[in-house]
Amino acid sequence: MNNYSHMLSPFTVGNVRFKNRVLASPVTTNRVVKDGIPTPEAIDVYETKARGGFAQVTLTESFVDFEYAARHKHGLDLVSPDLTTYHMESVAILCEGIKAHGAVASIQLNHAGCVNHPDMIAGHKNPIGPSAFVRSDNIQIEEMNEDLIYETAQHFANACGSAKALGFDMVMLHGGHGWLLSQFLSPLTNKRKDKWGGSLENRARFTCTVLDAVRKEVGRGFPIEFRISGAERVPGGMELPETVEFCRIIEDKVDMIHVTSGIYHTHVETKSFSSMFEPHGCNLDLAEGVKKAVKVPVVAVGGFNGPEQIEEAIARGKCDFVAMGRQQFADPEFVNKTILGREKEIAPCLRCSCFNPLPPDPDARVTAQPWHCTVNPLANRELRWRQAPRPRGSRNVLVIGGGAAGLYAAATAAGRGHKVTLLEKSSTLGGVLWFTDTDLHKESLRRFRDSLIARCEAEGVELLPGTEATPETVRSMKPDAVICAVGGKPVTPPVPGIEKAHYALYAYEAPQNLGKKIVMIGGGLVGCETAYHLAESGYDVHILEMKDDIASEANDSHRRALIPRMKKCLTWNCGVRVQEITDDGVVFADGSGNRQVITADTVLYAAGLAPRQDVVERLRTESGCGWFVPVGDCVRPRLIKQATYEGFCAAMDIL
Repeated sequence: MNNYSHMLSPFTVGNVRFKNRVLASPVTTNRVVKDGIPTPEAIDVYETKARGGFAQVTLTESFVDFEYAARHKHGLDLVSPDLTTYHMESVAILCEGIKAHGAVASIQLNHAGCVNHPDMIAGHKNPIGPSAFVRSDNIQIEEMNEDLIYETAQHFANACGSAKALGFDMVMLHGGHGWLLSQFLSPLTNKRKDKWGGSLENRARFTCTVLDAVRKEVGRGFPIEFRISGAERVPGGMELPETVEFCRIIEDKVDMIHVTSGIYHTHVETKSFSSMFEPHGCNLDLAEGVKKAVKVPVVAVGGFNGPEQIEEAIARGKCDFVAMGRQQFADPEFVNKTILGREKEIAPCLRCSCFNPLPPDPDARVTAQPWHCTVNPLANRELRWRQAPRPRGSRNVLVIGGGAAGLYAAATAAGRGHKVTLLEKSSTLGGVLWFTDTDLHKESLRRFRDSLIARCEAEGVELLPGTEATPETVRSMKPDAVICAVGGKPVTPPVPGIEKAHYALYAYEAPQNLGKKIVMIGGGLVGCETAYHLAESGYDVHILEMKDDIASEANDSHRRALIPRMKKCLTWNCGVRVQEITDDGVVFADGSGNRQVITADTVLYAAGLAPRQDVVERLRTESGCGWFVPVGDCVRPRLIKQATYEGFCAAMDIL
């Protein structure tokens, strides 16, 4: 604890005491509400964060009215005039669940303004904003008149008053990310010529009107946290110097200023949601700029995923609190593990934006894709798995394979009281994640690998790297259950001369042998990310991809982060057919069928993985164990998210 004395020290704001400086910021969860009422799943998700040690837990955005403000149906309804007793009791239970563990219960309140869609607006009227204009999607935005301005301010006040009455300890008003309050504030969207536009003082007038109305409703001592984009990071938008001046205008009207950045609809590009390519604490400079100028406490948010990052930020006076977004899903026990000296067991958020849906399968029906976490299979599944049956006794469990799926299975099984042994053929644990020791952008993935090993050690798993699992070995151990996670093997493309090429990860294994010019055959995620690593390291890299686009299996947010960076340092061709690999390079047919030749010192390929089904079947049939479950890449090629979930499920099923 002494290593994190700043992070773990209490802080009082108004009548509210925060037990430490780590806050769970408002991030959408699955099934938050039904008809504006919190679901049992949502209550459990938020209570899980509070139980894990966060000093404040803030509900995802809820809306101040359901006429113009609401952009989706996931927000808690605090404003309808006909709220039932059941509805109000459900909200009270939610607040009680958060506060039962010493956390402060807060809720983010918002108005979508001009970025709303008519389908979400009562009567399907046009969206409203500070100025009238026609959006790029041909939606007409209506300028708010003064009556509507004052009415909207009162809607904010009414919502905050309801939040206080229903048990919340404080409120957060969302004045960033391009929503209505920031639309008035930003010269990008506020083109008015009256007292509500023009100068910064005029553009700030609407926010001040809202804050005055809210304070009148909730009184002194009830904290108001104001969320602001320190910089919008778009041409013509708010930048830090003007944001600092605005914060000086409102500092006597608020109790905390929460500094984020960017605009939601360009969330990766403007760092509203930072990617793995951004530094941790990517908005800390903005928070520091605000803190130097105001008297009220300042919250920083943006890619923090380690306690040492938080301790340094607060100790150096750059902020008073740090809020964590996706990290609260990656490991809800983040704070408690830090307090107990178990930092090595923290599962760090990879910032892979795994909450984004994957590209749709054109051959499959459209299905809902709930938000789940790559490194924490329990995230947003807490309630269901909390109700899972307990083991009827301690079993002798054998896990074969020390990759992500195997390690997660082993830690989970041991945590449920089983005696677990893990065999790994290679001399190191982590499977293919060994490459993260070299790729700087995979630093968090490396820490995830290390956290799994630390968890296994803490749970008493007998780890045996350098030990191959043969049928004879398995039989001799007499396991009650076997979880087989032997992984996959690289697919070798059927191309003449392929023996002259190497699998993509050779780039990390033997960079000294690559030469200068590299051709990568295969533009999926493995090929693209390896190629980008090489290009950043100074190699001349070109990708050849058979499909019409690269990284097509990646989610939207990851593509937004990766592809613009790739464009700056490497090149590619799509829609090609590789015909031959020669001593000098690659022969391929381009999209028009024309023969092309590209020279290379080294040719790499990334054509996917094939499951080791032969190994699995031999172990299954010859090991003599009836309870035998294969997981991960040895079943079919998996993302880490899928592999960890399968390993977790297999372990949970051992009763």
